[in-house]
Amino acid sequence: MSPHSRQILGPLVTLATVGAIALVEAYVVPIANPGAIFFLAVMTSAYIGGTASGLIAAAIALGFAAIHFLGRGHISDPGHHDLERVVILAFTTPAIAIVVGLLKARSKEAMARERQARLSVEAANRRLVALQAALDESHVSIVLLDQELRAQFINRAFRKLWNLPDEIADRQPPFVALVYHGRNTHAYAVSDARLDEYVAERVRRVRAGDLDPLDIKMSNGEVVRLECTVLPAGGRMLTYTPVTDLVQRASTDVLSGLFNRRHFLEVAAGEWSRFDRYERPLSLMMLDIDLFKSINDRYGHDVGDQAIAHVAAICRDSKRTSDLVARLGGEEFGVLLPETSLDSAVRAAERLRARIAETPFMIAGAPIRLTVSIGVAEADGRMEDVAALMKGADAALYQAKDAGRNRVCPAPADGIVPLALAS
Repeated sequence: MSPHSRQILGPLVTLATVGAIALVEAYVVPIANPGAIFFLAVMTSAYIGGTASGLIAAAIALGFAAIHFLGRGHISDPGHHDLERVVILAFTTPAIAIVVGLLKARSKEAMARERQARLSVEAANRRLVALQAALDESHVSIVLLDQELRAQFINRAFRKLWNLPDEIADRQPPFVALVYHGRNTHAYAVSDARLDEYVAERVRRVRAGDLDPLDIKMSNGEVVRLECTVLPAGGRMLTYTPVTDLVQRASTDVLSGLFNRRHFLEVAAGEWSRFDRYERPLSLMMLDIDLFKSINDRYGHDVGDQAIAHVAAICRDSKRTSDLVARLGGEEFGVLLPETSLDSAVRAAERLRARIAETPFMIAGAPIRLTVSIGVAEADGRMEDVAALMKGADAALYQAKDAGRNRVCPAPADGIVPLALAS
């Protein structure tokens, strides 16, 4: 019903009430005081049509009351109070109309606000459903965390990437549980000795809202880039983007297939920070192909390149999962050995040296004997940084060269050579 119709309906209801009272008095029984009926009619009119409708109804009721009470001709009798009744109706019926009309208006406003809020919530829910559907179709793995770091949304790409069952994801697990799931499923390319520390560091970074991207190497060889965005309410949005090809192109030496110097230095700096914080053992090998210039001079640079690839393949096949092998430049290679003491690193270097010497390098069906010299150094609290560790291993490498090549030399245990070179 339109508002205009409601405004007309209210007074009509009052007129109908007045008419009914008149008919009852004329043909049934006199009504001594119909004031209560007038109040009810005015209230109904104001409720149906609003304040204006109620005031019109009050005027109708008041007019009929005047006729009803004052037309009897005995208002001057001491025992009658008809004039008082009319006066009371003259004040109360408009007041009732105004009060009920205002209450009706406020009720309408409240209902309109409630309806608008409901529509807004429904629209927001529709947008949220559409957003969740879009995020679920994304190839990027996405997790939304609340301010307590509990997962509020985990898309399908994340569940697939980490082999996370739906029954776990749908329980809104805390972020630490997601990280431990990766640990328990051996998803990280991290040694067992470093696993708990690695998990703790991952949780710390997200809790602190660290915005620096973090490349996570998976045990299957893939690399995903974790980026953390701090949300306005204190939550986190985590995205895991596949960057295997990108990282490989940026960090891989084309000739040898090993990591390049830049990537090696980045990882070595991270390992040095871990050594500096937790005092975990860390060693480094520096190796160099012996008499490499003579190979280039005698056989040409193509054969020299093949020799570099030959040694690189042996280094790659000989390393542990946690070790990092890189071509640092020319015929020089570096092997970073986390969780490894100097003695263990020297033994590993000796095995690598022997394997390279015993594996023939074939050129046009003829073997060429290749050997390497290796220097080994262990991180020491007196070293200033990873550069000092590298210089210590490099000094030991030159000692191996000076001692006749095809041998392993450890850096001095007192650290004098690395510190002197670092200065």
